[in-house]
Amino acid sequence: MADKGKGGDKGKGKGAKSKGKGPRPHANHYYIDGKVYDFSEWKNIHPGGPAFFAVSYQRDISAAVHAYHAYPERLTPILEKYEVNMADFDNKEPREILTQDMNAPAFILPPNFDARRDVPTYDWDKPFMGKLRKKLFTPEMQRKIRAADKAFDVTAACLLAVHVFVSFPALYLNILPGWLWIVLQFLTRTSLAGVGHYFCHRKAGDGQSGWGLYLFDMQYVGASTVLSDGHVMLHHLYTETPADVKRTVFNFMITIPRLLRVPLFTAQKFGEFFTGHLLRQKDYATAYEHGFWMRLKIGCKKMCKGNRGIHSLMVAEFLWAALCSKIHLWFLQFFFVVWISIFQIVASHDFEVVREDQEYKNLDWGIFQIQHALDTYVTGIKYIDIFLSAGLSCHRAHHVLPYQKSGFANIVSEECVKETCKEFGVEWAPARNLILDRFLPLMFHYLTVPAQIPAHPKAIIIGGGGVKGFFLEHLQPDVIIKGLKDVARGFSGASI
Repeated sequence: MADKGKGGDKGKGKGAKSKGKGPRPHANHYYIDGKVYDFSEWKNIHPGGPAFFAVSYQRDISAAVHAYHAYPERLTPILEKYEVNMADFDNKEPREILTQDMNAPAFILPPNFDARRDVPTYDWDKPFMGKLRKKLFTPEMQRKIRAADKAFDVTAACLLAVHVFVSFPALYLNILPGWLWIVLQFLTRTSLAGVGHYFCHRKAGDGQSGWGLYLFDMQYVGASTVLSDGHVMLHHLYTETPADVKRTVFNFMITIPRLLRVPLFTAQKFGEFFTGHLLRQKDYATAYEHGFWMRLKIGCKKMCKGNRGIHSLMVAEFLWAALCSKIHLWFLQFFFVVWISIFQIVASHDFEVVREDQEYKNLDWGIFQIQHALDTYVTGIKYIDIFLSAGLSCHRAHHVLPYQKSGFANIVSEECVKETCKEFGVEWAPARNLILDRFLPLMFHYLTVPAQIPAHPKAIIIGGGGVKGFFLEHLQPDVIIKGLKDVARGFSGASI
């Protein structure tokens, strides 16, 4: 076959044939709808850029094909060109090429996770998305969406200008009361993180190589360098299933004893901000170390250039506050931004709810996303709340249509999504108050739950239950040493 069946022969090392063993799956193989494809060539000419392919190899990326493209049917000729002939692999089951750990760091995966078993599958022949697309792809709706994207970008640029003014001239001239300066820092950082959230979903020419992507880091918690994979390719494709890394990404916080949880976690985030991110950029840019991070080298140098710029700005803000003798204000805003952002990140899904084990097979993409994402509000004005929630207020439309470029586009598309839900008898639950319904319960959960080690089927409580357990968890030297090591890893960049 001229274009097929080359997957086992291309490349070196993993990709090459080994004597007596035949070809093996390698870093150019991807699983889509029960078939295996070799994207050695395609990932470098992909219009959306190569970043999405960097560490998603040997995963089931079916949802990326169907949900991240407005017209997935147009991809059929491309897929046919790069399909692998499984006869070259001794007719093994295509799903056997899946790597068990999805090329993700072990600490963000559930115990005993196996991608061949635990990654969800969707039935793309179900009619929900087809009916929704008919509503969205009218000339009038497309005009509204394009206008919404443009307005979002203009607003984002204005927010960045306001943030720079507040961080530098306003602080130096002392024209704002301290409390108001802290509030504005939180508002602009949260809003800019929302901008970065949407830019990470854009194709290379629209966002991955643009200024907006790196703004996600403004709230001190996330890392835009890994956002295209951790958020776009792992969270969105596998929402609210065992494969969704967003369920477990903050679990290490609850391994810390309760009285030490806030100070140690805050210190770690300060370390990541102050030196960790910049040191990690050096590793990303060279990308020659072994393991997970090496696979980020595709397109990484250009990404790191913009990322270093944002982190240099953030460190400059810290040093400027010190020069202006306002370092106490800076630390106060840092503390509030970090902790509010942590709870915002997990507020868009019911991650804290313990569900019974179940199979996630042949799901209807649109209906499943509607039922497993939450809309939130603060003021009730969607065009304001989209920024106050770091981009999460219109969250159900965002999960159903993850390829859309902006929060404003999701707002104008929401009515079409609701109409389609009504046609299919899918409940459209009321939006939840971000502060009362989500933030406060999550804060109570994460700060008061006993220190524990995630395990299946039940977590291992470090000190045991009750009042006695509360005291015992603080008397575990190994646990405290691990917490201190986590802080050190933040400064070195190893925890990012």
